[in-house]
Amino acid sequence: MHEDSLMAIPEAPPSHGAAFSIFAGLTPRRRTELARLGMQTAIDLLNWLPHRYEQFQNGIAIAEIKPGQLVTIQGLIVQTRLIRRRPVRFEALLEDPTGRCVLTWFNRRELAATIKPGTCMRAAGKVAIYKGRPQIVQPDISIVEDLEPTVKSDGIVPIYPASVDISRRFIAELISRHLDACLAEVGEWFTEDFLVHRHLMTLTNAYRQLHKPESLAGIAQAQRTIAYHEIFLFQLALEIRRYHLRHSLSACKLRTDDQVDQRIRALLDFALTAAQNRVIGDLRKDLSRSQPMNRLLQGDVGSGKTVVALYAMLMAVAAGKQAALLAPTEILAEQHLLTIRAALSASRVQLELLTANTPPARRVDILQRLASGELNLLIGTHALLAEPVTFGNLAILVVDEQHKFGVEQRAHLRRRQANIHTLVMTATPIPRTLAMTYFGDLDVSLIDGLPPGRHPIHTRKVTTPQLPEVYRYMRDKIAAGRQAYVVTPAIEDGSLELASVTTVLGELAASMGPEIRIAPLHSRLTAEARRDTMERFRAGEIQVLVCTTIIEVGVDVPNASLMLIRQAERFGLAQLHQLRGRIGRSSHQSVCILASDDASDGAQARLNALVRHSSGFKIAEEDLKLRGMGEMVGTRQSGLPDFLFPEFLHEMPFLQMIRRDARDRVTRDPHLLAPEHAKLREQVFQRYRHTLLLADVA
Repeated sequence: MHEDSLMAIPEAPPSHGAAFSIFAGLTPRRRTELARLGMQTAIDLLNWLPHRYEQFQNGIAIAEIKPGQLVTIQGLIVQTRLIRRRPVRFEALLEDPTGRCVLTWFNRRELAATIKPGTCMRAAGKVAIYKGRPQIVQPDISIVEDLEPTVKSDGIVPIYPASVDISRRFIAELISRHLDACLAEVGEWFTEDFLVHRHLMTLTNAYRQLHKPESLAGIAQAQRTIAYHEIFLFQLALEIRRYHLRHSLSACKLRTDDQVDQRIRALLDFALTAAQNRVIGDLRKDLSRSQPMNRLLQGDVGSGKTVVALYAMLMAVAAGKQAALLAPTEILAEQHLLTIRAALSASRVQLELLTANTPPARRVDILQRLASGELNLLIGTHALLAEPVTFGNLAILVVDEQHKFGVEQRAHLRRRQANIHTLVMTATPIPRTLAMTYFGDLDVSLIDGLPPGRHPIHTRKVTTPQLPEVYRYMRDKIAAGRQAYVVTPAIEDGSLELASVTTVLGELAASMGPEIRIAPLHSRLTAEARRDTMERFRAGEIQVLVCTTIIEVGVDVPNASLMLIRQAERFGLAQLHQLRGRIGRSSHQSVCILASDDASDGAQARLNALVRHSSGFKIAEEDLKLRGMGEMVGTRQSGLPDFLFPEFLHEMPFLQMIRRDARDRVTRDPHLLAPEHAKLREQVFQRYRHTLLLADVA
């Protein structure tokens, strides 16, 4: 959000409950350990939620358990043994005052170093009978300091995440001791009628249920209540930003009539797909208004996003304005230059490329022409963010591969050019639930098809022993006139056992013979060497390119129809899909081969997703399940977001309800000035003031 419009919302004074410290009575060492975990305030302590619950069935004794039951028992380990014959088996005998139960693990010999006689333990699992005695195979266990649960209500015990320095028992006791005082600091955001209508609790009751549970149903409702509140607050921030963008910023209206449309299409020299035409229709509506366009363009790799972006930029040029395209890498910026220059070869559009490697004299010339308005269209990398870069009359900013820019970088240019139309593009498809959550303030367009003549890419998995066969297949394809990429996770041999460009170059030279022209491409080469290598590869002078992920975006060589990715498990799922998108760009059948010896479930799940799906949106859904959501508004863009219960972000009806509720509040009270919104206003400023300023360009 532009800072002036944000400041239109008066900041509410923070409210405070009972003043107390969670550190009261603790040693300096304990205070430091808690601070290291991020626990310093009452709210921090409340938000240190159990990561699971154990239900003891009112303290069920070993003598009472029956075959087939799912139980949690507790006791003392009195005997252990490691049976080394295959399969390796570790057994521990758990005893309570009423009886004994055998705990058995297969292929877990390392447990012998942890579980020893005298260990106090809880074990959960399904009961069986082994030699007349109850047995639990592969139980879920936790080692405890004593045999009495610290907090227990009707048999449900919260199990808190802990650290090496602070035990679960200490955290549970700390929360139990301060719970009432912490709850006194929780302010309610909504009326009881509102919560009842949505089947939610008050925040106070929700936190109490999570820390002192009365039933499993109560826990579920409490989790849903917390999820509603935290997602609502984020959606409220986005709706506030959307409202103020619409009402406090203005941008120039551009001509969108049929004459301009025909002139632009005449330059493109090829028919657009139905999906491209649909998105262009969205852009024409946006650009005909005086409010700034703020649109996210999604499209799978190779779907034709650049052409759509070029159409929007040419609308600015047709109106006598300037356009800029911001790309994250020189290779991608250079690819855009080649594509756009070819499309505009018959036009008078003045086009330039600006990167960190632009020669000084040429840079001065570009900046002068840019400031005067003579230069119509500028393509560049982060060099566009430098202070001396001044546009004469910039109307449209296109940010390609937006997720690859640091949010502060994008915000820097956006704040300097607040009243412009913005189009952000990504070839990393975003699941609908994620788009609704993190891009609820942007209008979203989707190119959901591929240009005519493209074929789906065949994807296969292989292991290292199969590589000679892969190299023979590659040699046959090259003999038929095709080209290939071989992608590695490292540039040079190092201490880690990674396939490197250096090693693979040697392997290929030995396997394919001197007649096959092979070259490396990676970030340690000079920019001039990289450009020269890519030009020779595009021209067919190089037949195999051995490279790192430097080719992930921006490389378009239609004749390259084969890709081998070594140690594919080292790459993320979205990254693998992006890499695979470098092929499949012509009518030739393309093949992507994933080489991996990692048999772990996680690695195989990712690779199988690539084999099963060619759609980036299907892969994005799989990635969301496997890896979790990244924080796409804010500065951290990987790992789980700052939501306590991110699993609720998968529930589309739940998200839609929250979004409607947030939009309704802002429509009725855009400044959140009503007395009943005081707590919401305080929370928005407290949590999202900085993020709101960044979200404008996320």
